[in-house]
Amino acid sequence: MKYKLRKIIIDDLEYLYSVVDKFHPASQTNTLTIKIYLSGQKQTPLVIEFLTIDDPIMGQPFKAGIKLMNRITNRISIVNLNEPKYIRELILLGRKKGWTGNDKAEKQNGLDYLNEMGYETGLLKPSAI
Repeated sequence: MKYKLRKIIIDDLEYLYSVVDKFHPASQTNTLTIKIYLSGQKQTPLVIEFLTIDDPIMGQPFKAGIKLMNRITNRISIVNLNEPKYIRELILLGRKKGWTGNDKAEKQNGLDYLNEMGYETGLLKPSAI
């Protein structure tokens, strides 16, 4: 299956990204993978994986949107990782962690990224990883 890359511009730099999820029936978990490329640099993506429980009704919680408390703002937000505002925040955090778009980076733990952004993700973590 071919996935369309979406475009976002941050600080005059163009990034392309895709959001894909995969269900793991044996463990009843779901992995949402976001791949972000600096335009023209398809060999050096920032790959962020969100391994979560799989909701029997909505599937991948971050693709459907889930309410999470943010400790920084003291507000509950509906987090849907298809929304560009979250992609922007993930790119900025990836850049803060050293990703430039020109060099390879290890896969990143998406729940750790969200925790750094202030979101409480404890209820989404699979109990037996």
